Amino acid sequence: MTGHALPSKLADEVACRVGLSVPASRKGSVASAIARIMARRGIDDSSLLLLRLGLDQDLADDVIAAVTVGETHFFRDPEQFQLIRQEILPELTRRTDGGPTRIWSVGCATGEEPYSLAILCDEEGLSEEVRICAVDISRRALGTARAAEYGEWSLRNTDSKLKERYFTACEDRFRLNDRLRRQVDFAVLNLGEADLPAPERGLADFGLILCRNVLVYLDASKVRRIARQLFACLADGGWLLTAPTDPPLWKYAPFETGITPAGVVYRRMIVHRGVRKSPTSGIVSAQGQPKKPVTRTAAAQACVTDAQKAPGDQASRAIARNIRSRYDMGETREAACLAAQAIESYPLSAELHFLQGLSQLADGETDAAAAALRRVVYLDSTLSAAQFFLGICLQHSDPEASLRALENVLQSCLSRPPQERVSLMANATAGDLVERARREIGKIRRRLGSGSR
Repeated sequence: MTGHALPSKLADEVACRVGLSVPASRKGSVASAIARIMARRGIDDSSLLLLRLGLDQDLADDVIAAVTVGETHFFRDPEQFQLIRQEILPELTRRTDGGPTRIWSVGCATGEEPYSLAILCDEEGLSEEVRICAVDISRRALGTARAAEYGEWSLRNTDSKLKERYFTACEDRFRLNDRLRRQVDFAVLNLGEADLPAPERGLADFGLILCRNVLVYLDASKVRRIARQLFACLADGGWLLTAPTDPPLWKYAPFETGITPAGVVYRRMIVHRGVRKSPTSGIVSAQGQPKKPVTRTAAAQACVTDAQKAPGDQASRAIARNIRSRYDMGETREAACLAAQAIESYPLSAELHFLQGLSQLADGETDAAAAALRRVVYLDSTLSAAQFFLGICLQHSDPEASLRALENVLQSCLSRPPQERVSLMANATAGDLVERARREIGKIRRRLGSGSR
């Protein structure tokens, strides 16, 4: 590889050296950031950069910071923290066998997530019953985490009473109390390369794993392997939480999967004498309302049924009309933001997830759009519009998956009358979508060199 390599190729090569993958939507910005790193360090050839990456951990941390989005703060995704407080922690601490309940924060960055968990456990009177482990690929980020000093921005979502109780103000910084700092053990881990579970390192038998906004930086083959490893790291009845932007994991490991207002949750079934049993009688939403557990096989239908019966269904449709209007006027970024906000209140609305994905696709955020459209397909696999645009999103990053999505469109639409209107696509018929899917399939097959359809 020479200094004349294309920026996107360089970004991929460099990210691969540190065990990460660059989302398609960020390749340009990552390549620019890497160019700035090279200029700052006086590296004028990309081959020299690749050579030094294996020798200079500080340089590797620079690259990791360039590839990943360092956005984090205390109590990020409050709905998930509500779920942890109201359902997960009470159940885990009830079922303890005498030892502490073990929680694992994967990709902990500068420590806000595991320390949020420590504060939450202390508020619930469970500090003595819980032990928290936290890992990250960046040694620099872990150094910040261990120091446990944060600016106002990191605490922007933290209640003022919690700030007073658990932090000491030092000029413009806030230092976490030592008692809470000691609740968390930090370690370096490259999830993409690690061999897990690793009981000898204490990386096994977790009651709760948070792996949020991590898998989006790993390629599909690593995600498949990591899904199985995370499942193996869970204790019986253990919980796994990911972020909305992360790829779905239910296809790769035998999780019990459910959807709550806090998002998708994964469980490891309890096994008693060879008989698998559901760990709880219900999944509780972030608002504290009991919800019937949703298994992998019944999840899509159950979620759609719940969404159709929801009292706020008319309100969500009114919001969707407003978002679609913004999208039609070309205000795609605003439409995506409005959709994201609406999904917090109506997480089971396939239409809102669809509009979010459509808006993100229009903005060139293909990875985020694909994640949103996968959620639509999970909620209702019969929505051909979501399958079609998912195929469009994946045509360059994962052409085989793109073909599968587009073939699903053909299979679905060919079984309908050609003039039947397609749900979520107001001006399209089943016949229209068949022709569009065939054209896209032909383009992909020609690129792959396997002939046209």
